[in-house]
Amino acid sequence: MKRIALLIFTLIFTFSCKKETETTTTAQLDQPLTSYVNTFVGTGGHGHTYPGATMPFGMMQLSPDTRLDGWDGCSGYHYTDDVIYGFSHTHLSGTGVSDYGDILLMPTTKPILHNGADGKEGYSSKFSHDKEKASPGYYEVHLDDTDIDVRLTVTERAGMHEYRFRESDIH
Repeated sequence: MKRIALLIFTLIFTFSCKKETETTTTAQLDQPLTSYVNTFVGTGGHGHTYPGATMPFGMMQLSPDTRLDGWDGCSGYHYTDDVIYGFSHTHLSGTGVSDYGDILLMPTTKPILHNGADGKEGYSSKFSHDKEKASPGYYEVHLDDTDIDVRLTVTERAGMHEYRFRESDIH
């Protein structure tokens, strides 16, 4: 009886296994695995994450700050926002409490020292998610109000900002 059960199990197992077929193309194999990462996952709702440039065990987490207070903005960024107040060097993901967000830098063409969070004119800028890109270790956005392109990247111990101003704005 045990032999018959073993034979039936073997037959079922053999015929239920599909022959391995090739489903990935050569082009897919040539792509780095990081190309499949979506750094915007968790930046909306109550995810409390940020899309900026970071690396495992790195000392810098360069990312835009779109909220300066509130529970949903505790990582400094919330996907529903359309204003950037600056780019800070350290962020925490998923904590549920605001922390870090220090060393805020903001490129601007305006001689204003106010951030604009209270609705008054400030150095903050509108942005669009259509002109925002992020991947592991890299973040890029266009600041609509000042026409400045921002690119951020990191190494294990340092963060680098690149700001591209339009020639017409350079005096």
